[in-house]
Amino acid sequence: FLVDAEPGDFAMLVPMKVDYGVRALVYLAQHDDDHFISTSMIARAQHIPEPYLLRICSELQKSGLIDSRRGPQGGHKLAKSADDISVSDVVNSVEYSLAPVDCVEEPEGCRLSGACSQRELWSDVEKMLLEHLSQVKIGELLSQQMAMASGVSLRVNF
Repeated sequence: FLVDAEPGDFAMLVPMKVDYGVRALVYLAQHDDDHFISTSMIARAQHIPEPYLLRICSELQKSGLIDSRRGPQGGHKLAKSADDISVSDVVNSVEYSLAPVDCVEEPEGCRLSGACSQRELWSDVEKMLLEHLSQVKIGELLSQQMAMASGVSLRVNF
């Protein structure tokens, strides 16, 4: 969020759904084996409200990023390697736009969108961001997180 933001200030905010989805996948990658991890365990460890996480996991499952199972031995696990899942996969799974301004996704909501040079600019920014995020893999985020937790300074070049 922006501190001391003024109305009209431009800020790129990562939607909570995307942030939580990435955090859940990194956590699952950290526990990558044949065991399912319960929603409540992920929610507690990652400080994500459990009902919200359930909805996100449902979307991640529908897109094939995780496998989910109900019941006492149920939970979630990665459906494929963490090195094969990108952050843009998460964005696409939760069907969220990363457009920095609303008119990119909803041009009819802006009186100027029919003749506004900025709309194309912000659309290009979203495309560049998604292209970059398609290169960032959950496995890389896990490696960086584990290095940070062990006190090693490791900066993966995203």
